[in-house]
Amino acid sequence: MVACPTTGWSVTAPGCVQFLRSLPNASGKVALMGTCSGGRHAYLAACRGEPVDAVVDCWGGRVVAGRDQLTENQPVAPVDYTADLPCPVLGLFGDDDSNPQPADVDTLEAALVEHGKTYEFHRYPDAGHGFFYHDRPTAYRAAAAVAGWQKVWAFLDRTLG
Repeated sequence: MVACPTTGWSVTAPGCVQFLRSLPNASGKVALMGTCSGGRHAYLAACRGEPVDAVVDCWGGRVVAGRDQLTENQPVAPVDYTADLPCPVLGLFGDDDSNPQPADVDTLEAALVEHGKTYEFHRYPDAGHGFFYHDRPTAYRAAAAVAGWQKVWAFLDRTLG
């Protein structure tokens, strides 16, 4: 989960988004970004928490979940809250990933289209899960990581100003 750098609170904690918006050296806008389960949490927090201005979901696993994957602690898949998403989403995904699989990304994209949401998805054919993780040689894909970071910075520049 993304944390408030000054207080350490989760961005969904009361007051943290407002605090970040009020910083004199900030634009007044807030984005959530996460990789893997952090991507899922960023998406979920944007849909259910205080309104934010952008979400970056890097290969967020279990944003789309079948009924057999839901539990008492996670009774709803984040994709089912897409109607409540208040902001644009950037999604970065590897086509060789098993969670989310390309079919899961297709399902998420269909939900975004169905609800008229603004989104930008990029898929990397020779990348799997965690392709930004330079400390994991079996996961890291330099070309996809460089292209992905360029997409992240451009998206944040457009959405946060």
